[in-house]
Amino acid sequence: MTEKTYFIVQAFEKKGRRLVAAQPTQCRSEAEAIGRAERDARRFTGVVAFRQVADDETGEVVDEPVFLARYGDLPQELSDE
Repeated sequence: MTEKTYFIVQAFEKKGRRLVAAQPTQCRSEAEAIGRAERDARRFTGVVAFRQVADDETGEVVDEPVFLARYGDLPQELSDE
């Protein structure tokens, strides 16, 4: 099993009363993901940046995601606990 850490930025747009996920963006580092989330927060209703460890061969998630940054309105499951 080969583990790989992914850095993802997920933006959300408001469509009526619902928050709809935009296309996620994969980044090369934690710093890049946080910076991208900060910039995207100016254009989107909500943005979250997180890191996720997964098996590179199977795509199976190894650990729970670690949130790096949260901005704006987010779905309940992604908002601060």
